[in-house]
Amino acid sequence: MEKRTPSFAMSITIFAAIIAILGVSILVFGAAPHIPIVLVAIIVAVYGFKLGYTWKELEKAITKGVSHGVPAILILSLIGILVGVWVLNGTVQTITFYGLQVLSPSIFLVSAVIITAVVATMTGSSWSAISTIGIALMGVSYGMEISASMTAGAIVCGAIFGDKMSPLSDTTNLTAATAKVDIFQHIKHMLWTTVPSLLITLLIFGVISFMTSSGAASTDNVQMMISTLENEYNLTPISLISPLLIIILAFRRVSSIPALVIGLVAAVATTFYTVPGVTFGEIMSTAHFGYTAETGVEAIDSLLSLGGLDSMLFGVSLILIALSFGGIIREIGIAYALIDGMRNFLKNRGNVVLSTVLSCLGINVAVGEQYLSIILPGQMLEDSYKEANLHPKNLSRTLEDAGTIIHPLIPWGVTGVFIMSTLNIGMGYIPFAFICFITPVIAIIYGYTGFAMTPLNEDTIKLEKARWEKDA
Repeated sequence: MEKRTPSFAMSITIFAAIIAILGVSILVFGAAPHIPIVLVAIIVAVYGFKLGYTWKELEKAITKGVSHGVPAILILSLIGILVGVWVLNGTVQTITFYGLQVLSPSIFLVSAVIITAVVATMTGSSWSAISTIGIALMGVSYGMEISASMTAGAIVCGAIFGDKMSPLSDTTNLTAATAKVDIFQHIKHMLWTTVPSLLITLLIFGVISFMTSSGAASTDNVQMMISTLENEYNLTPISLISPLLIIILAFRRVSSIPALVIGLVAAVATTFYTVPGVTFGEIMSTAHFGYTAETGVEAIDSLLSLGGLDSMLFGVSLILIALSFGGIIREIGIAYALIDGMRNFLKNRGNVVLSTVLSCLGINVAVGEQYLSIILPGQMLEDSYKEANLHPKNLSRTLEDAGTIIHPLIPWGVTGVFIMSTLNIGMGYIPFAFICFITPVIAIIYGYTGFAMTPLNEDTIKLEKARWEKDA
């Protein structure tokens, strides 16, 4: 049977059905994303059969889709193991102990954004920032009785901003390469959207802190947690070797998996010092099942009962299901049909930017993969920017403002799963990831007003393209 290309009308109908089923299932019925995604995957697969695809072809697409998530699954699993060992050897307790003494509830959320942004900029990885300093900040928030959802939102905001501003970031480099612009020109142009977004985000968190600081933990509660940590655990800078080592390795561009393995080896080695008498069997058990705190103080026990490979299986299964679904979507060409169908809409500068934002958002929602949300709109809309007399760095900036920055808002996306699993938080962080909402809006406003939109200059394009090809 000859395969047919999905029509724009049918593609947008399928996409609307996907949004409706996922939205109602997750927001109304409170279901975990897994089963709703399975349901929409079945619907899309049936449509694929109607287009002439065989099960073997769809099965191959599923396998290919899952293969893209193998590195993320390995990273997620290693982080679960690592966090379990970190709690056993006192890493989380030590950072929480010092954090409770240094940070103030009135500036905590603002500080969380800034600290995480600095670490992410240094390492070029939002994941590294979230899985190291992010975990520590979550511990401090429990001690100060500050909303875990707000704290996770602040951590995500800082991590995403730092990732975008770092020339070490893989997505930042990918975006610049997709639009064929110099990486530093790309980052410089992004400042127009990301810096205002960051300032607005800091202002919002500052107002929230001011309005809620009266309800934060009392001095007595904080002191009680500090004394409990001090009495129950061996707090020593030795336990900080592992997270510091991971940050240094990330800064030196060592790949995530080797960096995490080295950090894990360091964590296991220091455990024999920080926990006298511990056996290797106890370490392996904690690495698999996580750590269970039994101090008798509810706040401490709730904070420190975490980690382990088991704790990541929810996220791993979600990645497998979401990427299987994404593989089918990609194979039958629904995403391509949606973007191609918007071409007639691309008659002016504002519509070009809006279409880019919507395309990145649509692919993120439908596929849950940020790389594809950069590459596909970037390739298909490149000529539209030229026709609208817009420099390619406007394209690269908008791809970041929508493709990468929106991605953490998708609970079934790889980064969304990573955030929920690593920070031990549900979808409650999403409303507080302000920078992820603000940045695309600013990009659209710039598109229609023309502010900070660089016009096309053929001489400049040729010079920058030659420089880019030389660097590549």
